[in-house]
Amino acid sequence: MDKIWNEDAAIRKSFAGEIYQIGVAEAKKAVLNALPKHYCDLHINGYIHIHDLEAYGKVYNCSTPVTLNYFAHKDFSKLSDYGKITSIFNGYKSIIMNLAMCQSGGIGFANFDTEISTLFVENGVSFTANNESFFYECVKDFVEWINSTRTRYCREPYYLSFNIGLDISKWGRSATNGLLSVFKDSPLSWVRPNIIFKVNHNINFNNDAPNHDLFILALECTAKRMIPTYLLTDSSSNMLCYPEKIGIMGCRTRVYQNCNGEETTIGRGNLAYTSINLPRIALENSNIEDYYNKLYSIMVDVSAILEARAKALLNCGSDYFDFIKENKLWANGGDINELLTQGTLSIGFIGLSETVEIITGKKFYKDEQAYDMALAIVNFMRDFVDNLRNRKKLNFSLLATPGEMISGRFCELDKIKFSHKVNKKNFYTNSFHIDVDAGIPLLEKIDKEAPFHKLCNGGCITYIEFRSAPLTNTLALLDAIQYAEEKGISYLGFNYPLDICNICGINGTFDVCPKCGSDDIKRIRRISGYLEDLNYFTQGKNAEAKIRKANA
Repeated sequence: MDKIWNEDAAIRKSFAGEIYQIGVAEAKKAVLNALPKHYCDLHINGYIHIHDLEAYGKVYNCSTPVTLNYFAHKDFSKLSDYGKITSIFNGYKSIIMNLAMCQSGGIGFANFDTEISTLFVENGVSFTANNESFFYECVKDFVEWINSTRTRYCREPYYLSFNIGLDISKWGRSATNGLLSVFKDSPLSWVRPNIIFKVNHNINFNNDAPNHDLFILALECTAKRMIPTYLLTDSSSNMLCYPEKIGIMGCRTRVYQNCNGEETTIGRGNLAYTSINLPRIALENSNIEDYYNKLYSIMVDVSAILEARAKALLNCGSDYFDFIKENKLWANGGDINELLTQGTLSIGFIGLSETVEIITGKKFYKDEQAYDMALAIVNFMRDFVDNLRNRKKLNFSLLATPGEMISGRFCELDKIKFSHKVNKKNFYTNSFHIDVDAGIPLLEKIDKEAPFHKLCNGGCITYIEFRSAPLTNTLALLDAIQYAEEKGISYLGFNYPLDICNICGINGTFDVCPKCGSDDIKRIRRISGYLEDLNYFTQGKNAEAKIRKANA
């Protein structure tokens, strides 16, 4: 198959999608033309990237809705149990389709298991073998719908994240078991939704914990499918958060701290994020004092862009948010005035590894002084964000950006002006991550990346790369999770190449099908959080995928 370069690996061509893209391009031009020239130049020249430009001043990025509010006014009393179960799943589809029209990013469900349990119990759905069997059929239909529907902007699937694992009630356990079992046994070409298993010692990690069997099922699913990923609620990064009130949205977005209300993920979201090209600053300012001065200057500009963007939402009119207001999906009823105070504004970054190498000539994971510099740079950014939040009373956060498109964009722009070995590989390393071709052992990778998790309160993730699917070796996953939690990792995922022959269906890790000899292979890889077909990766991420080395 010929390579298809996209800005987003999930995009597929359609007539309506192409028309939409034409409109997006014009909207982006209009936004850039309206911005102060200095900010516009920073974006165009690759010092920063203002994400979702077309949404500027119109909609926010992503959210975790108060799902139960949507169902509060629904009357299921005259329906059979089967009718109630079907209607509740149709309600979830309605939330997804309508909410996706109100925002530019993805949708998270912080406690899908508890939501299902609450809805079923409150509406009198009996916990019987027949009802549970029918519920699993509905879960299968739901997951198939998520994977087959490309109605988001007429060209891509919905970006959905389901957090599970904490509910110990009968229906709550059934919801977790059903979602994991269905996904584990579904076709390997199904790569959505993103499922996040919340690991908690007392509820599911310990051998005698009530949901330990579900944790083991999650590990088995990950060993076969790379999903779920794991939110470590007992780690030092999350131990001050209520496990039921925190959830991951998308590939890493973390919304929890709140200077204007309750600390929770539920009913809140990220308003916008803008990412900084750290290597560019180093290429222009190799002296560390000059580097910090320039970084500070750019962070001031980025924070001003984010604040202006958030305030612009207040002037766009409330019509865009009718569905949110009517169903009270945001905290405090979803009033548009609450978007500004409840949502987060994230300053992101990419290329920490390359930055330190430019300044010191050394890889930060190989040299103690270089490592200290890497940590100091991120500490500097976090201090800036914290001071900004206290001063502005807005929920600024530091995000370890998922650089799907910008990993290549920033690098290509920098190559025009600067010839340096860090941009010869055609991409920059995501956020604070160890270089993907480092091949360092699993435990060492966790050791090196863990301290950054405590600093990136807007979201981050550590990935462990395997040579092939661990399949029955779930003990390796369990040991890695335990070690990561002890070291302070907030959110952990596991990667490995997953190849599927399009002719005979065999799967594994291969260049040519070992059964039929075909080279018509679907190659599933994790791009920046979500799984996707390698053929649709961005140029930068495709270059990255080629040189990834295993940690275990």
